[in-house]
Amino acid sequence: ASQDLGYQVELVTTRCDSDHCFASVKRPNGRLSQNVHIYGGWIPPNIAGKGTAFMSTLRMWYLTWKVVTSNSCHRNADVVVMDVLPTSLPLILSWLPSAGILFYCHFPDKLLLRNQGGMAKRYYRKLLDGMEESTMSLSDTLVVNSKFTLSQVKKHFPSLASPSSPIEILYPALDTSGMVQSNQQPKTFESPIVSLNRFERKKNIGLLIEAYAYMKDRSKKLPKLIIAGGYDTQNTENVEYRAELGQLAKDLGVKEGDELEFLLDISDAQRATLFQTALCVVYTPDKEHFGIVPLEAMYAGTPVVAVNSGGPTETVVDGQTGYLREPKANAFGEAILELFQDPKLATKMGNNGRQHVEETFGTGRFATKWQTLVEETKARQLKRFGESNSGLVLWVNTTVYLVEALLAFVACILLTMLLRQTGVLEPTQSIIGGLRTRFAGEEL
Repeated sequence: ASQDLGYQVELVTTRCDSDHCFASVKRPNGRLSQNVHIYGGWIPPNIAGKGTAFMSTLRMWYLTWKVVTSNSCHRNADVVVMDVLPTSLPLILSWLPSAGILFYCHFPDKLLLRNQGGMAKRYYRKLLDGMEESTMSLSDTLVVNSKFTLSQVKKHFPSLASPSSPIEILYPALDTSGMVQSNQQPKTFESPIVSLNRFERKKNIGLLIEAYAYMKDRSKKLPKLIIAGGYDTQNTENVEYRAELGQLAKDLGVKEGDELEFLLDISDAQRATLFQTALCVVYTPDKEHFGIVPLEAMYAGTPVVAVNSGGPTETVVDGQTGYLREPKANAFGEAILELFQDPKLATKMGNNGRQHVEETFGTGRFATKWQTLVEETKARQLKRFGESNSGLVLWVNTTVYLVEALLAFVACILLTMLLRQTGVLEPTQSIIGGLRTRFAGEEL
């Protein structure tokens, strides 16, 4: 959309895997492939399975540092758009004061934590969460991807819920020119039930297997269940969760091969076929911040069965383009059975879905809103730059120092944990204590 509006676009990231990226940035023929700059790919996602949030913060700081110290076009940016984490915003404000800053919040990182851990981890997370909230407020324009995300940001980051600085909502757009088109074929009793998701526990795919087992007890014949999606052998969670789903199916009597098929890391062609031929696409994440899969499915002419929470409540029209149900096996099972027993209804809902996506989530609507947001961001930057900003400078510099101190503190904690895990330190020993024991025969 930015290119179509006449803007020069440069993308900066820590990783762009050709097997797990959008076609527009895939080399060599992607429209934006020559505009992708990768820095910091050497920074690991965690240290011995610990400190994932800290390492994400570190990657963002390194990435931002490369941008602000670069002699390339990065330094001449009129507007910087950031997502994932806002914690490096102070660097942008300090080093690129002439650039407007738009932060696009897909979902607060604070709410992605599934395991609260012990006291040390809770304090560690509290520091990171506080940093996320305070630095997010430094953006000239704060944008979220759905009403649900907006409600969560206001609830968990109350300092951002200010009438004087409203948070904008911008639904992600679908570039329908490159999307899977409907094959115009009616749904049948043989059309498969499909799940398309990354193999991550938060995607709650086990719910679909449980729903299928529920349906088996109520129907002698069922279409095949296909669970497909992004799968990276280097991602521990992907590997573990795939095994867990296989075991769940076995425990529930859902036969892998005859009734259930797992398709890992599918191609674009396979993905297109699944969207087009499915009886329905089942979307199981609970409280998902937005979710692009339901839109892709509906545009391909396939109804969606999704959890009645989060983003899908803003994209799926219950009873018209699919069903929204509580995340329970019986609720999902009954909804899918209704479509299976009446393929004509599934076909009608699929057609409704395609029309709904075209009218509500097309690129024309997105481009108009995006241009307005970019122009407002630049205008706010000019106002900020023209006003007396000594207070802002003091706040930014203080934030930078606090972030640097926090990074150093967390690094020490992670190093201590690593040394204890590898046996270099005793279970309760500190680094200083270990050094004193080794060199002075004392214990701290």
